[in-house]
Parts: sequence; C-alpha cells; structure tokens
Amino acid sequence: MDLLIKLDNNILRVRVAILVKTENGYLFEKNKEYIFPIGGKIKLNESSLEAAQREIKEELDIEIDIENFVFKSILENFYTDKNNIKVHEICFIYEVKEILSLNLPDNFVAVPVNEIDNFNIKPKIIVDLIKNNSSGSLVLNS
Repeated sequence: MDLLIKLDNNILRVRVAILVKTENGYLFEKNKEYIFPIGGKIKLNESSLEAAQREIKEELDIEIDIENFVFKSILENFYTDKNNIKVHEICFIYEVKEILSLNLPDNFVAVPVNEIDNFNIKPKIIVDLIKNNSSGSLVLNS
C-alpha cells in the first residue's frame, strides 16, 4: 500500500526520487511535457531508502546496494494536479554514488549537466541540486 492519503479534495503523497548518473549525463524519465528523475511512491512500512532501491530495480531492472545511495534532500511540494486536486507532496531525494553504464530504456533520456537548462525538468529544484551538488531541505510551490 502506497503512502498516500486522500482527504476531500486534497492528497498527501510521500515519495522518493533518485538522481542517477550515467556516462552521458543524469538519467530522467520522459513525459509528454517534461522529464523527471526516477522515483515513485513509498510503500507503507518501507523506508525511503528501501523505496529508492526498489524503484531502481523496477525502472531499470538493476540492483543497487543500499550503501550506494547518498541522501541529497527532502522536497516539500504543493501543487494542484490536472484533476484540480490539491497535492501536498513530501519527496526524499537520493543520488546513486556510482556512475552507471547501461542501455537506456526508450522512455528515458540522459542529460549532461552542461545541457540541463535546455530541458523542462520537474520538479525544477532538481536542476539546482544537480548543478550545485547541494543537499538539504527544500520547499517548492508549483
């Protein structure tokens, strides 16, 4: 069961995002309008780190030991979705320590850091985390 609570016209969502470096740049999943880091909802009784490990396995079909993840940030995001539902999202952001060599699935793109401003990346704060190699807690209102 996902960590997702629905109350009236509001949703609280707890998720994880993972910054994955490849030989050609950071890995993002494609959407029709934007790209975003690998990730997904955290499940009940699953740690954010376990969720990061599970999402990498689900998305890329590779196993990465928990020791190879570095905590980067917690993102608190408030937005209204396409169904006009208010979303309060808490996202734990991790980065994989090693640079991965892999064949990209069709729905993914590798973005070099020097070209990152040329892409529509969501959430936008991910760009700052990558460019500045920063970490910490962030609040974003989209």
